Amino acid sequence: MICTVTLNPALDKIMILEEINYGENNRIKEQEIDIGGKGTHVAAVLSDLGVETIATGVIGGKGGEKLCDLLEKRGVKCDFIWIEGIEVRTSYIILLQKDKKHFMITEKGSEIDRKSIRLIYEKVDKISKKVDYIVFSGGVSPGFDKDIYRELIAISKENGAKTVLDASGEYLREGVKSKPFFIKINREEFSELIGEEVSCEVDIVKKAKNLIDDGVEIVAITLGKDGSIVVTKNEVLKIFLPHIHAINTVGCGDTYLAGALYKMKMRKKLEECFKFATALSGSKALSWKTSIFDRKEVELLLKCVNISYYH
Repeated sequence: MICTVTLNPALDKIMILEEINYGENNRIKEQEIDIGGKGTHVAAVLSDLGVETIATGVIGGKGGEKLCDLLEKRGVKCDFIWIEGIEVRTSYIILLQKDKKHFMITEKGSEIDRKSIRLIYEKVDKISKKVDYIVFSGGVSPGFDKDIYRELIAISKENGAKTVLDASGEYLREGVKSKPFFIKINREEFSELIGEEVSCEVDIVKKAKNLIDDGVEIVAITLGKDGSIVVTKNEVLKIFLPHIHAINTVGCGDTYLAGALYKMKMRKKLEECFKFATALSGSKALSWKTSIFDRKEVELLLKCVNISYYH
């Protein structure tokens, strides 16, 4: 079983327009509400892959009810801390058909009270005793301290769960101090973590090795269209999917993470885990929704994934 912890969940409002003309009335051609928030994206994809999944975190309001309904329809067990008087935020994803571009606008999220934060500690302590992996993913709502991920990871590790972190900024810097099993971050987040800009792949590998030496077991740095680099104590992989015509890349990193965890849970080799993660993420990029993939498409993309090895 895998648990995901989302401390600032969202609903994604996806809007498709032909184009945007400033100063004019821009009409929406099609729109839909989808699961939002990094951890909840991971949970939905894992469940679609057949993994028993629990989603926890903080939630409230009509938006929270809608989010849980969407998750439960995907087979995810919802075990959130419900908070009176707050509302789940909305992320607005705008897809422009003419230019084949998209962008995202996100709300900040509601302030979380101290009592609810204490309940999150209790919830994670309880759940981490019965799951194989626990994923801490995304930003956090106002009210949480910067060390929240560090402390929750420490609790989960003590309870025997393998911990996964996908965060940014001070939450990432603090979180890695508890030496999670697996961290997944993008190039910008990696540069922020180590305190310097890195673009050369050799330098990325060198700096990632430092994290391994500090106690993290797997570091995966996603590079957008340039693929990803995965570093462990004994292996370094560069994984690349030849260019695809992406429709919507929102949620691709979360899908990549879910795909890797799916194969890890099956005890597959590192190469197979991240090859599958890459194909799964590629399939999601070809969907205009934020947590959907096509199984047949994944099988086709798997044949196209390139892997090289650093020594």
